[in-house]
Amino acid sequence: MGLVVRLSALGDIIHTAIILQFLPHKVDWLVEENMAEILEYNPNINKLQKINLKSLKKSKLNIFSEYKKLKALNYDTAIDFQGLLKSAIASKIVAKEVIGRDEVREKLAKIFYTKTLKTSNHTIDRYRLMINQIYGLNISQDEFINHKPFLYFKDKHFTQKKYFSNTKKNIIFIIGSTAKNRLYPVKKWIELANRLNENILIPFGNEEEEKMAFEIAENANVKVLEKMSLNELKATISNADLVIGNDTGPTYIGWANNIPTILLYGTTPISRMYENKTTKIIKSKTAKYLDRLDKTDFSIRDIETKEILKVVDELFN
Repeated sequence: MGLVVRLSALGDIIHTAIILQFLPHKVDWLVEENMAEILEYNPNINKLQKINLKSLKKSKLNIFSEYKKLKALNYDTAIDFQGLLKSAIASKIVAKEVIGRDEVREKLAKIFYTKTLKTSNHTIDRYRLMINQIYGLNISQDEFINHKPFLYFKDKHFTQKKYFSNTKKNIIFIIGSTAKNRLYPVKKWIELANRLNENILIPFGNEEEEKMAFEIAENANVKVLEKMSLNELKATISNADLVIGNDTGPTYIGWANNIPTILLYGTTPISRMYENKTTKIIKSKTAKYLDRLDKTDFSIRDIETKEILKVVDELFN
């Protein structure tokens, strides 16, 4: 049985998980333990193998316990979908054969590969090309674009149901991001909420996002949700009528489960995501059109709320 290796981050794990519905058999998946919930309950995953490389930031001595965990695993083949040095090394420890892409972010990762595959510059399409070559499949781009929902949860995880409306559209704002230049401005979230006149719900994952959420709530009729687990977040977003969000992991839960989703892109390359019937991208007209993230590009701030409202109407009508 093969092992899929994609340790982090949340959005990247979600992007990679699209492959599972197309594989000919179940696979195991090696993932950072704090991200494992996003993959739980997937019928195409046999076992989640969890590792805590994040713990090395607290103490380098933790490397011995994490190495021991990896050494205890034994696979014929590991497929490194991440392309980083840490994922390549982890793959090499657990498997005899390691397959990776020919173009990776950290070039040293290729030292640990026994086989490399030619893929694509498109984030999602490269995974399609990889599984086609590895498993002898012929999955088309259209099949990937029009995928089935692939993130799973239990009904018990819909703990935020009390905040949902039966009379208005339930719209979730995903306001956070790990990079400040991918944040849509708070004042524009406020303007958008006031113009939508629907049931607006805002989840948060850390103190900074919580502060932003309550600032929006002070100036618009929105509800700030309770802090929740990844399983609860999957359930909450998957029960919404619409998701509007920055380029960040939680927004892609909407895309993954075919919930109408509007992605706000400034510096984010269009090649990161597919548009389809339910997922639409609004790209800043002032963005620098590079095929990579530009940390100096804050053009997401230039997206006007009227552009978002136009796409909302298109999705609802």
